Amino acid sequence: MNSTCDPLPAQALRAEADDAVFERAYVEGLLRDRESLWHALFAQSRDGVVVLDEAGKVYETNQRFADLLGYTMDEMYQLHVWDWAHGLSPEDLRGMIRDIDGDGHHFETQQMRKDGSLVDIELSNSCTFFRGQKLIFCICRDITARKAAERRIRYLATTDTLTGASNRGEFSRRLAEEIARAHQHGTPLGLVMFDLDHFKRINDGYGHDVGDTVLRGVTGVVRENVRLGDVIGRWGGEEFMLLLPKSDLAITLAVAERLRASIEARHFEPVERVTASFGVVVLERGEGFDALVKRADVALYRAKSAGRNRVETVSGD
Repeated sequence: MNSTCDPLPAQALRAEADDAVFERAYVEGLLRDRESLWHALFAQSRDGVVVLDEAGKVYETNQRFADLLGYTMDEMYQLHVWDWAHGLSPEDLRGMIRDIDGDGHHFETQQMRKDGSLVDIELSNSCTFFRGQKLIFCICRDITARKAAERRIRYLATTDTLTGASNRGEFSRRLAEEIARAHQHGTPLGLVMFDLDHFKRINDGYGHDVGDTVLRGVTGVVRENVRLGDVIGRWGGEEFMLLLPKSDLAITLAVAERLRASIEARHFEPVERVTASFGVVVLERGEGFDALVKRADVALYRAKSAGRNRVETVSGD
């Protein structure tokens, strides 16, 4: 009788060894298949994909990302993330790489192409550890067209399409913001309401196309004579508003007078002469939106009643 401790027959040992070889070959084949599948998905992704090492250098990338930035694949492997991440220093980016964890981040950014142009990107990243080193996976989706559409929608929603000035809704929003800011910080705020004198005569005598040209031209004159942070809005028809942050009464009156003289001096072909009347006010302590606009309207009415082509003001007393 054989003991339970007796060695296995040689045939059984060979069979066991064959099974181990088969299993190892199966596992290795499965890993190769999965690696091939991963590389196929990586290469064929419609989004740009780039993997960075801890130093910010390109560890792996796909053709889509190289094409997105305008580099060849060989060139990509020589780059660091700061070669294309717009507006961030190497120090900033190294800190971000250190902070990225398994949850990652999702945000919109801009990346610089090889030719120096910028592309809008929706970026998702996360980290993993592979062969003892931290790797950052970045999926980069080109949203340039979407951002351009968003900017176009915002422009149409906030801008008077004829003159390019802010429309009434957008100007009202900006005015309300500046009133709140002026009250909070105790800074002055000037407001000018003006309209073109006898504009109906221009439309009736020369046609609405000429009238539209005059409105665009007047808006251009205003832009030439105000600061970058000042806001011009088309209030309605031939009536405009001008918002002058951090401007007291003396400054606001001077701006209005300069605009009045500039409009009168400008020749708007074929109209012989165009003039405008101006109402000027500055924000009073505790004054709100409606009261300020009402005073500007009263000041404009006073300018028109006094003969037009002039600047008038009304105090808050």
